[in-house]
Amino acid sequence: MQALAAPALARLGQPFRPLPTRSRPAQRQCTCFRRRPAPARASSAPSSSAPSAAEARTAKEAVERGLEAFQAGDAEAALALFLRAQQLSPNADEARAACYNAACAQARLRQWQAAVDSLTRAVNDYDLKLTVALKDPDLEALRERREWLTGLAQMRGGINDQQYVKLRSEAKAPFRLTRIIFLGGLAAGAALGLFIITGRLVAALQGGEGAPDLQETVQNFGINSAALAVLGFFVYRDVATARRDQAVVEREEALARLQVSLGIGERVIPLAAFRGTTRPVIIAGTRSQISRALAGAEPFREALRERGVSVVPIELSAEDAGEKLRQLRAEFAAERGAGGGGAKGFGGGGEAKPAAPQAAAGLTKKDRKWQLKAAEEAEWQQWLAQQKQAAGIAADTIYVQVQLDGSVRASGSGIPPWQKFVDDLPELGSVRTKLTDGVGTS
Repeated sequence: MQALAAPALARLGQPFRPLPTRSRPAQRQCTCFRRRPAPARASSAPSSSAPSAAEARTAKEAVERGLEAFQAGDAEAALALFLRAQQLSPNADEARAACYNAACAQARLRQWQAAVDSLTRAVNDYDLKLTVALKDPDLEALRERREWLTGLAQMRGGINDQQYVKLRSEAKAPFRLTRIIFLGGLAAGAALGLFIITGRLVAALQGGEGAPDLQETVQNFGINSAALAVLGFFVYRDVATARRDQAVVEREEALARLQVSLGIGERVIPLAAFRGTTRPVIIAGTRSQISRALAGAEPFREALRERGVSVVPIELSAEDAGEKLRQLRAEFAAERGAGGGGAKGFGGGGEAKPAAPQAAAGLTKKDRKWQLKAAEEAEWQQWLAQQKQAAGIAADTIYVQVQLDGSVRASGSGIPPWQKFVDDLPELGSVRTKLTDGVGTS
């Protein structure tokens, strides 16, 4: 196979003006625009032998040289060439290739927003198929980012936030829209009938020759009034429920965009990346409250892990008044025990209180799956304040248990009921998980 005999630019099924054939060693063909060997790490500085962007005189030449630099591992030089190609009056196919490969280079350089912007331009302006970006391994790291979730709403073929929220809220009650349309039509008919009967009722009350029968008219008026009231009530209930469900879904999607740090190479991904594999339990409170909550989970830890539970501790403050009071009481009791000679054993202070585990210190690889570290905690705290207001929780300590599909199953104040979670949540591999997970209330 020759590397550029059939340009990678044409692999999207789009017509493309053939590039000149160059004889090169056979290489593995990847799923994006490029042909390259196994992925190479981007060098921190351009190589001295790297092609210069200023030397490229045509868009085609710049794209070719950019592909060579990219497969050589020099993402910076490749990006400069792809950007140069976009300035050299490229045709549609060359512009599509330049934008798309620029996004791949930017993703390798961790320029997340720039990569999304380049992809958006390739999809919207140059007819790139979105499925290509969804499958390309060079964009795998980008697809885990929050910028990707936001960018999908702007790309042709994607889905914006409002549409997704509407679809998810309708999925909670699949026949609600049908009921609203059907009952709304009946209510409109009852309203029209009531309008007509009201005129007949006025004529019946005035009396005179040819006036409608008063008793029959009053009866019809009452029937239509009752029908309109009942139908209107059901329509109003469904509309109000739909708005409430949309508000819930909007909060859940805002939660999905909150980010967690895995502590591996500064990898930060949105909580949405854990959908389908993890049931997060968010614990928010003071440092001591979080430590007590984590200590309470230890006896159930293995059972919780079998159910896909991971905890996300959010520290709202370092100390609380209750913890200070407990410390003062403990010190006072210790002083009384020492002064009264009532100490037991050699320690002189009674039984030692076991040290509470730290919230997120010294985590092993396995612990990182059990505990997820919140990134940008101010955003988490803002979301928790909204959740507390929606759930009517006034306490400082709050827990939120999230299902595999990202819906909030339960929330409350204080330490999470770990035993109840073990009893209520099915194991990840069970049939019950596949059939019922995600059906919860917030």
